[in-house]
Amino acid sequence: MDTLAELQRDIHTALQMWHNSGIETSPLAHLQWFQQVQIQAGSNTRQATNKLLLEALEILAVTHRLEADLLRQRFLDMEMMHVVANRLNMGESTAYRKQQEALQQLALVIQEKETQLKAAYQAQLEKELQLPPPVELFGVAALLDKLQKTVLSDEPVWLLSIEGLGGLGKTALANALIRRPALAGRFQKLVWVSAKQHEFLPDLERDKLTQPALTGAALIEALLEQVAHPAVLAQPAPQKEVLLTGLLKDRPHFIVIDNLETVTDYQALLPLLRRLANPAKFLLTSRHSLHTQADVFCCSLAELDQTESLRFIRYEAGIRGLSMLANASEADLLRIHEVVGGNPLAIKLVVGQLSVLPLAQVLDNLKQARGQKIGALYSYIYWQTWQMLTHHSRQTLLIMPLTQEATLEQLLAVSGLELTQLSEALEQLAALSLIQIGGNLAERRYTIHRLTETFLLQEALKWQAST
Repeated sequence: MDTLAELQRDIHTALQMWHNSGIETSPLAHLQWFQQVQIQAGSNTRQATNKLLLEALEILAVTHRLEADLLRQRFLDMEMMHVVANRLNMGESTAYRKQQEALQQLALVIQEKETQLKAAYQAQLEKELQLPPPVELFGVAALLDKLQKTVLSDEPVWLLSIEGLGGLGKTALANALIRRPALAGRFQKLVWVSAKQHEFLPDLERDKLTQPALTGAALIEALLEQVAHPAVLAQPAPQKEVLLTGLLKDRPHFIVIDNLETVTDYQALLPLLRRLANPAKFLLTSRHSLHTQADVFCCSLAELDQTESLRFIRYEAGIRGLSMLANASEADLLRIHEVVGGNPLAIKLVVGQLSVLPLAQVLDNLKQARGQKIGALYSYIYWQTWQMLTHHSRQTLLIMPLTQEATLEQLLAVSGLELTQLSEALEQLAALSLIQIGGNLAERRYTIHRLTETFLLQEALKWQAST
């Protein structure tokens, strides 16, 4: 939310525009209150802005009648300040000072109303969509803003994807996006569908959920449950897609499909999503990249950089009451970052274990893949993906710790693969979010996450030997 001074400035600007019939954008357009009023007033920006100001002035008049009257006469009635001052029996300079006080009081009224509306909006969303709990985000503010801008734009971008390795926070990012009040003013309805089959719970190893893989029929059923009348669910299966398509084509919807984990999911669902999209927009989260799909806007989620990683460690330690870790030296925290990098899920595991074990032991356990919880972490992040890799892809991935930021030529020399074999391997590793590609058009460079390096130096070798 804006600071009170910024909000006061925006209110002053909006009042000055009270009689301007040609305004296209409102200085109050970012407010949840404005978006609610605009739905009631239709698409007329000026009417929505003025309606909000009028309601706010009525609330202000209950406790500060003089201030509300001053603002009404000055801006709504377009009276000169000396006329207003005379009418209120005060000097002109006093009236100007009173105007500033009145603007501040009006800003406080709108700020309080905005807080109430946002809290109610979040409670309604959680009740209707069964969203995951909101979490504190680190290092993704720019990416979140970029996603919101793309989702709200009028550009023909109907399919979006958040992609990245397990544990990086794809679900948390999508959850934060769908909770943003700006989306409520743009879409008729928000929808959340989860395709998650496995969830990492450190104390219970891997918990297998009862939810099956998401088929086209299952997705249609899940969407109808949220956007249609219950009677529609009794219709024959062939009719359900027709009815759903009609509903989504009639008014814009924003739909998140969380945790599409398998290639089979994509092969089955992408044709369906393309039929359902426009004006509906779909956001997918997955470990699998869709960068080869020309009509999908892809956002790759990277691990936290060193600064954000250390902030996250201190934050996690603080909410768990581990003051020694929260106040630890940067050198100690860097030891954690050196082993797990910026993977939030791995950081949470480390912080949790530090309530019992010394730092050196926890880090050594990670390096040696020792212990049930650590084994479960590696399995949750890497096992399914490892099973999908071709022989050449595994061979390429296993040499990556030796060749960080390597060029294609360097990988060719170390891997012993032919150019075609290596190219296909790199394509698969990139599609599964196991490598990051940087550099420029003339020279590409290939890297892996720090946690992936730790995994490859120990656990992956065991998996390789067992296959």
